[in-house]
Amino acid sequence: MNSVLPNQKLTIGELFVSLAAGLMLYLLPKDAQVQMEDAGAEGFILVFTLVIIIALMIVIKRYQAAGAALLSMSVITASSFVIDIFEGIFTEGSNYWPGFTEYNLVSMFILWTVPFFVVVGIRVLSVIKDSNESRKSFVRFLSLSMRALMVIYILVIVFRMLIPAKPDLMTERTVNMTLFGRISDCLSGQHENGGMYLWWHSLILAPLTFSLLILNPHIKLWHLAIISGSLGLTIEVIQYSFNTSTACLDDLLMYMIGAVVGVFLKKLIDYVRSLITSGEENCMLSLTYTPMPRKKTPSVKVLTEEE
Repeated sequence: MNSVLPNQKLTIGELFVSLAAGLMLYLLPKDAQVQMEDAGAEGFILVFTLVIIIALMIVIKRYQAAGAALLSMSVITASSFVIDIFEGIFTEGSNYWPGFTEYNLVSMFILWTVPFFVVVGIRVLSVIKDSNESRKSFVRFLSLSMRALMVIYILVIVFRMLIPAKPDLMTERTVNMTLFGRISDCLSGQHENGGMYLWWHSLILAPLTFSLLILNPHIKLWHLAIISGSLGLTIEVIQYSFNTSTACLDDLLMYMIGAVVGVFLKKLIDYVRSLITSGEENCMLSLTYTPMPRKKTPSVKVLTEEE
């Protein structure tokens, strides 16, 4: 077992195609929004994201190409967002504040999860064509896609969770300490965009625990619980301090649900891969490269004339 990432780089041509795929992924939400409404636009993004990533895998046939496309897409997205911030400050002054719409969140979710899980699904089911080279390429894919996730995740956490609106230090702050109060409001329809609110808050920490288990498969579950709880509490404290949202006890509960979802998803993928390979590869989602086991050749006994 090798703990060092295998040094397996793309060729110039493969890198160019991967970067082009990343650019197309970045442009998809803008093109879709121009041509249709948000609901139809999200379906458009989903379909063409599938087309782009499958075409990329067919053309290059190396997992890390998809990782390079994801990383380039996330870097371009973050760079564009930063440029928009400076442009907004320059044109609108102190009244400007960046933010994410529901469409932005859903499109970012699709653009990362669809390529990632398409590649992971191909890897999970690959048995006949499994080789050391494909395993090395998949480890590189995981490394690149985790970096892409980190870029997008930090962007979303800061501008959607920590400071989703311009800080208001003058208005009285509010805290909702009623357990299951906001959840029931969302389920009953009393909360505006209740479905989106539940979906978002119940999944926001799933990428955190999912990524931590990939980076360190041996991390203890109680460590994950402490990290997740600390981040969730930090989000609520900052929201209360800057008065950018209502601090809520139910939010902490939903954050922990998301943490459990991330752990469950990672364990499930590894379990399915272990079943398919009869236990030969029981931790597929890891940055540790594990070579294929050598097949034992049967020994042949040579009989002498006396025997």
